[in-house]
Amino acid sequence: MKLTKLIFLFVLSIAAISCSKDDDNDTYDYNKDNLTGTYKITFFESREVETVNVSGFDVVTTTTSTGDTFNISAVFASNNTLTVDGTYRITETVTQGSQSSTETYIVDLDNETSGYSVNAATAELTIDGSTYKVSNFSPTGFKINLSETTTQPNGDNTVYTEELRFTKQ
Repeated sequence: MKLTKLIFLFVLSIAAISCSKDDDNDTYDYNKDNLTGTYKITFFESREVETVNVSGFDVVTTTTSTGDTFNISAVFASNNTLTVDGTYRITETVTQGSQSSTETYIVDLDNETSGYSVNAATAELTIDGSTYKVSNFSPTGFKINLSETTTQPNGDNTVYTEELRFTKQ
């Protein structure tokens, strides 16, 4: 009886080890073929920090936008066309010094189209001229991040960051 249990545990251990090795080799590559499809947008957040020098003092204005109540889809077509349709709500907070104001509004996109391109080697997705870094790419979705810094000749600058998350339908 002990020998049967021992053999059973040995076979079970081998099966578990071989399954975990197979799982490690399963990859889902980021490329245009795997990206093509319909997704729901499930997260949006952006932040813009603008620094302007006024009479020798830096005035910093921070604008944070957070999306919610998503009812929006994004279709990445094989012809490099992205079509976005639906609505979501944005809560935008603008802070300058100790002053801040908040506004909420609805974004309504009606089959808005733009071009996109995939750079699989660098895990980047360019949408309408803006290049996003792609992460967490899987059969169920992915995340993109954008970071841009603009500096004016007079030294004023703006740092903009954005994150979107997509779930495949």
